[in-house]
Amino acid sequence: MTDSLISRVREDIRANRGQLKGALVVAAYRIAHAARGPRERRPRAWAYPIGLVYRIVVEWLLGVEIPWGTEIGRRLRVFHGVGIVINDRSVLGDDVVLRQNTTIGNKADGGGCPLIGNRVQIGAGCIVIGDISIGDDSRLGAGSVVTKSVDPGMTMIGNPARPLSSRP
Repeated sequence: MTDSLISRVREDIRANRGQLKGALVVAAYRIAHAARGPRERRPRAWAYPIGLVYRIVVEWLLGVEIPWGTEIGRRLRVFHGVGIVINDRSVLGDDVVLRQNTTIGNKADGGGCPLIGNRVQIGAGCIVIGDISIGDDSRLGAGSVVTKSVDPGMTMIGNPARPLSSRP
């Protein structure tokens, strides 16, 4: 493992302090992602056993589907990590927070996947699908279904998701 990978894993573990399962999921993802190599080419032969162990432990035993090819920024936080499903073509920025039963991916007919900005908080049971962007510092409320792009700093709630309006 390179110093860069080790420092990223340490950073992720610190970001998930108090969330042992989250720390394990993110650390395992980082190692598998590094072994997989660049997304533009097939993984090297020696990486496949690492990928298999990663899938068995994280996906089958822990119930979190974050493919090893997914692009994820620094300090991903996973709270109550179970039922999380992320499409491998989705992109997550730095300091993203994921909670249980979150789905991030494409629509049933295929198409693009979400681009999640930096410092985005995604509530429990949230569904984010389609070729959309979620702006930096946004918050997606629990149970929200987000199918349209979200401006930076917005708080979205409901199904379909709409901006949280301030009350007088």
